[in-house]
Amino acid sequence: MTAARRTKSAVDTTDRAPRQLPGSACEACQKRKVRCDRKSPCGTCKDGGLVCEINTQRRPRGPKKGELNNLRSQVGVCLNRVVALERRLSLDPTEEALTLATQFSEAPPVPEMPSASSASDQDFSQFPSPSCQRRPSWESDIHIAMSPMTPSSLPMGFSTFQFPPSPQSPPRCAFVDDLMRADLDQLYFDRVHPNVPIFSQSRYFARSRQISMMDGPNYLLCLQYAMWTLAMSFSSQFESSRDLFYKETRHMLENLDLHEDDMNTVRVEQVQAWLLLAFYEFARCNYRRAWITAGRAFRLVQLARLHEVDISENAAECDDAVSREEKRRTFWVAYYLDRLLCIRNRRPLTLIEEMICTRLPSSDLAFQGGSPVQERFLEEVFASGDHSLLSPLAESAILLTIFGRAVSQCQAQRTQPTYASASLEFWMRQEWVKNTLSSSLNSLMVNHPVISAAEPMLFFSTMMAHAVKIYMCQIVESTSHEESCRPNVVECQNQAMHAAREIARLVKAHEHIPYFKAYIFLPLAIFLAASRLMAHLDCVVENMQALTPLGTSCYQGMEVKDGINAEFQCCMNALRSMQSFNNLAREYLLVLEPQESFSLTAFQGAFLCE
Repeated sequence: MTAARRTKSAVDTTDRAPRQLPGSACEACQKRKVRCDRKSPCGTCKDGGLVCEINTQRRPRGPKKGELNNLRSQVGVCLNRVVALERRLSLDPTEEALTLATQFSEAPPVPEMPSASSASDQDFSQFPSPSCQRRPSWESDIHIAMSPMTPSSLPMGFSTFQFPPSPQSPPRCAFVDDLMRADLDQLYFDRVHPNVPIFSQSRYFARSRQISMMDGPNYLLCLQYAMWTLAMSFSSQFESSRDLFYKETRHMLENLDLHEDDMNTVRVEQVQAWLLLAFYEFARCNYRRAWITAGRAFRLVQLARLHEVDISENAAECDDAVSREEKRRTFWVAYYLDRLLCIRNRRPLTLIEEMICTRLPSSDLAFQGGSPVQERFLEEVFASGDHSLLSPLAESAILLTIFGRAVSQCQAQRTQPTYASASLEFWMRQEWVKNTLSSSLNSLMVNHPVISAAEPMLFFSTMMAHAVKIYMCQIVESTSHEESCRPNVVECQNQAMHAAREIARLVKAHEHIPYFKAYIFLPLAIFLAASRLMAHLDCVVENMQALTPLGTSCYQGMEVKDGINAEFQCCMNALRSMQSFNNLAREYLLVLEPQESFSLTAFQGAFLCE
């Protein structure tokens, strides 16, 4: 019985006519919001005596494309201005700030954006109020900087409005837990400290406990962040956090520097933080930015008067021998960095040797033990010729001082256009540089018979001693053009070639050492060696091309070429191994690889002629 009723109901529903015809409702029914029977004319229009019109082309609903985004951006601009004014009033509740607020209130409102009905009904509760936007920035794990507004982006009425600088933000260190701190500290002293031996480990850990109790950004916190940032560049474990730490460190340093007005007050932590940031930028950022950051650090070194730490009146200010030794080491790290930068582009030196009244750094063992030994001054070492018992950092400073004198000599030669040829004084200085460099290298070999890449500073000092010989050869080749100077030029070229092959030998002997432990500027020494080997390969190719028309065999030249090419490839492989985490290696490869392909093509052409 129930099934029969269901079947009858389905039949009745199928036979019943629909309540309205398919199609669009007429305009009158849509405006009055009544049901339209879709007839022509419809019943509503027929009863009311209206014209029944049906519009089949409808405009799309909602706001036009981009109008809603423009409206949101205008609201965001207004909120940003309110937040800036509230910050200024909270920091400086003076008459000037109140005047700015009055100007803001009297300015014409932001023009309304045309929108459709759906846009007018848009719920703007998603935009936070100004009071919500002023929440402390340390509540978030990641610092998001507000994009700066320019006068061109402001509407009419705001062209004369000056936005105050944002206040200093507290440290964002919530994402650094205790385990990560310990890991980064250990990573720094394992891999970075052998390259940049500035800090006493025990003193750093004692001071790091004070950092957690400090409120707000300070130079000690900036220094700690700079140490962690540089440590991350020596490891692949923190690759995802490296850039975040770098931006945060630079942001805090720049904010603190903006509020420093006293020229005579420079914290040594400020100098150290900028120096470490420069090392990081040389390894991971572009060379120009790193060079500018290093120049900033050099000026801070001069302002802090670190070049005269051991003058009597300055030494009396601080009785702590360890902190005084840290100042010495900070200066000497900046000093040899200044010399290293001049090797690449022959820029003028910033830290002048004649102004130094700071003793050479003590041995690292005594320094870490808390009892640094008072070393000699730089001039005393050169006067006595005794380089024994010097630390690797002191050895590097001496070697790069010799190089700095060679650079000064080259620059002085260029500023004397009337003396086109190399003078007698030039060759006398050249002879002094050569003898002093050989003496320093011999002392280095005697003091450290075994040179291992496990000691990055010592390994780099040895390679730089040979690299300075190559650079001296470049100076001689660029300044000596007369035929009478030819024997001296040939002698320098032979010494440079021997130095380049020695660098290649050291690279080959220590190719198994992880390059994460390598010195940041190690690619510089390898680049100088590879350039000299490439120049010698070109000479071999030219000699082979000259002998081929005479019917002379080129197989002897091939043997020489194969040996030099193997050493050159060893240098290139080392640079390729470091390019993924050292920007200097990548830049030097961009210079060498085109020359490599050209030289190989020329040699193959000479061999085919044979």
